[in-house]
Amino acid sequence: MVDCPKCTGLLSPHTYGEHITLHRCCSCHGLWCHPQSLSKMKDEWMSEAVLDIGDPSVGSRLNKAVNISCPSGHGLMERRSDPEQPHIWYEECATCHHVFLDAGEFTDLKFKTLMDWVKKVLS
Repeated sequence: MVDCPKCTGLLSPHTYGEHITLHRCCSCHGLWCHPQSLSKMKDEWMSEAVLDIGDPSVGSRLNKAVNISCPSGHGLMERRSDPEQPHIWYEECATCHHVFLDAGEFTDLKFKTLMDWVKKVLS
């Protein structure tokens, strides 16, 4: 287990289905995974209910943290927004490309709202 980049908790390994591996913080329940796993997670039925178990209000508070270090020791992670849902901010390591999603962000990322579709059509 490694330290969570956002709180004092530890990241523990989890699997979902046959091909999805990620780490979830035992304290804040943030998710740390490779983009390929994230893509697979989006396609899996009910993955958000099983994997994104944290309190979104805690995730929102921790989303304001800056200077987040990669749990793999690659230095600072870069803050990114999702191209299709720019209100969703996450951190990505420029070296290993793993992403960290605060509690509630994966669920938000998985489900596009009507406003997300309208914004995409208008842009």
